[in-house]
Amino acid sequence: MAGIVYGKEQKIDAKDKKILKELFLDGRMSVAEVSKRTKIQRDSVARRIKRMEKEEIITGFVPVINPPALGLPNIAITMFKIKTDSLENKKKFEEGIVANKYSVHISTVIGKYDYVVALVYRDTNHLNQIIEEMKRYIPDFIVDFELFQVVDEPKFEMMAQLL
Repeated sequence: MAGIVYGKEQKIDAKDKKILKELFLDGRMSVAEVSKRTKIQRDSVARRIKRMEKEEIITGFVPVINPPALGLPNIAITMFKIKTDSLENKKKFEEGIVANKYSVHISTVIGKYDYVVALVYRDTNHLNQIIEEMKRYIPDFIVDFELFQVVDEPKFEMMAQLL
């Protein structure tokens, strides 16, 4: 899955929105079932899905994994400020946090910090191990970091409300 792809804004119409809303309910739904539920011809549904994939409106179909079911019941939002004197080191650090299997979301940001990283973890000891590993990617590269343990998620959306 490519995730969010920045580039040209694509146009979608009411039929595309109907198709996307059905796929949000079940990404494994067959084209025939989407056609039945949306009352849009099967060939049209297939063509529209293919076009939306090509235009990167749809960037993949993936299961939503529940981390607590895998023994990772906690989430921390971590913000990192890094040294910005070397693009090579920045790239190496970024590759490290991307490769870390406990990093479930990474954004580069503008402001006091350079990265916001959502981490899933077992317990505080495990979280400390993850952070220490990140510090070792490039010694003394992290200038500062701040960590927020998530207590509750009043909203977790797959962005269906944008349609």
